Amino acid sequence: MPDRKRTGSRPRRSRDQWLEAALEVLSRQGGARIRVRDLCADLGVTTGSFYAHFGSRDEFVRSMAAYWRRRYTTEIVERIRHSSDDPKSRLLALAEGIIEQDLARFDVAVRAWAAQEPAVAPIVRQVDKERLALLRDLFAELGLRGEELEMTARTFVTYYSLEHSILVRQGKRERLEEARRRIDMFLRPLSAMNSR
Repeated sequence: MPDRKRTGSRPRRSRDQWLEAALEVLSRQGGARIRVRDLCADLGVTTGSFYAHFGSRDEFVRSMAAYWRRRYTTEIVERIRHSSDDPKSRLLALAEGIIEQDLARFDVAVRAWAAQEPAVAPIVRQVDKERLALLRDLFAELGLRGEELEMTARTFVTYYSLEHSILVRQGKRERLEEARRRIDMFLRPLSAMNSR
């Protein structure tokens, strides 16, 4: 039988469930600095429950940022890198995965949070490096070089990190159809675009 909290009938949260729930709270608050007491109140748990998983607020902050990196970047990058598909199919699988699994939903909030939490900023920089390295490799396999390669990789990363927060929401099907057309646009040489 699952462990129950003293104050209710909900099962205890695992460490990862705490971190995922905290990202949801962070997102709702727009990246505002998280206070342990407020987080516990929002989740309907005691501070004792929090400290059963995290030794301190600092440990929690580092753990939350590391979880975001692992779950929303590192695992995805590894999956795409180890796929046997051709680079265009891997690029499309990445774009579709971001949309279908809503992988960028916390990006804006975590970046705002990093401005207030010094321990988070280096993790955000590492996420950017991982994402850009993957995109550079994929676009390079597809023939892009030099400035065109760098600009295309950066544009892809920026677009998919922000699209969730800045554009009017469309249905998932429309977003997936657009993603396929967008990949073709990303692969169109800049010189061909400039000659129009």
